[in-house]
Amino acid sequence: MSFVEIYFNSSLQNVVEIGDQACSIGRASYNHVSIGNKGVSLVHAAISKQGDAWWLEDMNSTNGTYLNGKKIEGRQRLQFGDVITLGKHELKFVAQPNAANSGIGQTQADDFDRTLLVNPASGAAGNAPRTGDYALLMRGEARNINKLLLNRDYYSIGKGTQCNVRVGGWFTPKLIAEIIRLGDHYYLTPVVKKHIRLNGRAVGHQVRLSNDDNIAIKQVLLKFVEQ
Repeated sequence: MSFVEIYFNSSLQNVVEIGDQACSIGRASYNHVSIGNKGVSLVHAAISKQGDAWWLEDMNSTNGTYLNGKKIEGRQRLQFGDVITLGKHELKFVAQPNAANSGIGQTQADDFDRTLLVNPASGAAGNAPRTGDYALLMRGEARNINKLLLNRDYYSIGKGTQCNVRVGGWFTPKLIAEIIRLGDHYYLTPVVKKHIRLNGRAVGHQVRLSNDDNIAIKQVLLKFVEQ
């Protein structure tokens, strides 16, 4: 099987099952993968399968199709885990979506800070996108599991309006922690030493994140996953 995870500003919006069939991607509602954004052409791109190989093709779109950050011309080989960029949208091609399998159980839902907001568009200057090998899973207000694709070098957590992950609460600092990519790994860096726990233990220094790590900040729980 195959699926497309649709992200806008790195935040997961939808998951579309492709199966083993060819599909078109574009702004028009008749596309298998429909993206309602003016920066996307009516029929922007297409995914097809020949034998055991998947292919991505730009359909003479106005703004172009990018595969893992590089603009493609015509048809390009597609692999599971690749990220397709169309305007401000990112589409991750996967064999099996894992948004619903976060490991953050319903029994923990009542402990979440319901004022959690996500602002993935903000970040440091020169924050170049990368392929989406990592993600943060979280719960947001009036949402179920929320998934933030980590494809940049810097993310901030706190109450400040420029933070990528905003945490509410009267006494919440503007900046509580940072998640920074160094080489091929992400690191959690506390700015305010209290309020931060990693896998149940208080964190007061920079620590490398591993798959399935649970980050608790006040009453907010984030899960770091490798995809």
